[in-house]
Amino acid sequence: MQHILLSETMNKPATDEEIKNVEQTLGRKLPSDFLQLLKIANGGIVKDTYQAFPVDFSIESGDQFIVIEEIMGANEEGLMMSNYFIKEWDLPEELVLFSGSGHAWVGFNYKNREFPSVVYVEPDDGNGNNFHVIADTFTEFVSKLTAAE
Repeated sequence: MQHILLSETMNKPATDEEIKNVEQTLGRKLPSDFLQLLKIANGGIVKDTYQAFPVDFSIESGDQFIVIEEIMGANEEGLMMSNYFIKEWDLPEELVLFSGSGHAWVGFNYKNREFPSVVYVEPDDGNGNNFHVIADTFTEFVSKLTAAE
């Protein structure tokens, strides 16, 4: 899975201790396919050729794709900020955010699920959250990433 990240921006692999710490802080077990990526690179910038996730619904930017610039790592500047961002942007508590900023987020949705789906959410689309399940698994999410057209 490291093929989606720019090698020069990849953080050192996450340690078991870092993963355990982030899971305890978030109160959630991260999906095994996402853990595979963290054990290769603990976050980093996504290559241009994989920064677009095509969508068939309306998003604030007006694009036909969600831009994925970075995958957050299991650290204080990454996944550990998820609960803060959820409160700050009034997002559902069942989420763990792994990409995005402010007006658009991608994350795992644990609501009524043992294994989370991947969702896209815009907290301020004017009439409540613009919330969409975009993949059943992180692996499916990665498989649909492409270059922006």
